[in-house]
Amino acid sequence: MAETYGALSTRLHRAAWAAYAPVNSGGTGQALGPVQEAASAEALFTDQKEAFDAVVIDAGQAEAGRLAKAASALGKPVLAGVVGDGFNTLGQADALLMPAQPWRFMPSIQSVKRSLDAGKLGQAGLLRIHRWLPPGADADSLAERILPDADLACWLFGGAPETVWSLQSAANPDYIQFHLGFANDGMAMIDVAASLPSGGDYFSLTMIGGTGAAYADDHHNMNLLYGGGQPNALRASQGRADLVGQLQEFVDAIGEQREPSVTPADTEQAMAVVAQVLESAESQQVIGRKEGN
Repeated sequence: MAETYGALSTRLHRAAWAAYAPVNSGGTGQALGPVQEAASAEALFTDQKEAFDAVVIDAGQAEAGRLAKAASALGKPVLAGVVGDGFNTLGQADALLMPAQPWRFMPSIQSVKRSLDAGKLGQAGLLRIHRWLPPGADADSLAERILPDADLACWLFGGAPETVWSLQSAANPDYIQFHLGFANDGMAMIDVAASLPSGGDYFSLTMIGGTGAAYADDHHNMNLLYGGGQPNALRASQGRADLVGQLQEFVDAIGEQREPSVTPADTEQAMAVVAQVLESAESQQVIGRKEGN
């Protein structure tokens, strides 16, 4: 990931990498350029805290939560993929905290959001999302796997759903489909599968409104090939534009002294929806919105 972030440095405005510490031993920050390095994040936060102004944490959930708490205690703005109980304390910190949700910053999805906000689509009506992954491509739990699409649905509809229904077959635990019912008869229909062949992962999003529709999919990064049997994907990657957009929003929020476009409350809302999706799958019942969610 250091190589990935290093490759983005020329596309980042008004900021540059200044320091690096591996989350796991053996990492190197050479790909980031001439940065100060520490043996661990703890050493960086203790001995070199004046070398950097803000912290980007790319780590597993447990590590990200622990390190984000330590960085926030220094008063440093933090960009990190923290979910669960991590936000209950970090969300109250004085330092800026931006949850890492790169899926919101895909250019195609940003375009859909702009069209919706500009009124070009009318009132949001139906959101359809497919997210198809190969086995083992995502080692996260099912809850973490469906979190991005639960968040996208809440973001595009401007709030949490009023009803949740989901279906998951015991015979195929790698597939789940869920329906979210929003105010004003809005609905999201989402399916997530983890049974495609390696390299055949695919994502598509369609938003249909009262006066128009918009579409976003992986065609910006790949073309699907069908020749009988399982589909294959031909990659034509334009790079990690989602990470560039996320990093730039983090930098801009710091420089403009404002709240970032993604907040801990957004992630908490999406997590509540995920919990309802899993509850509905287990009970095979429609789940209504709980008070306070």
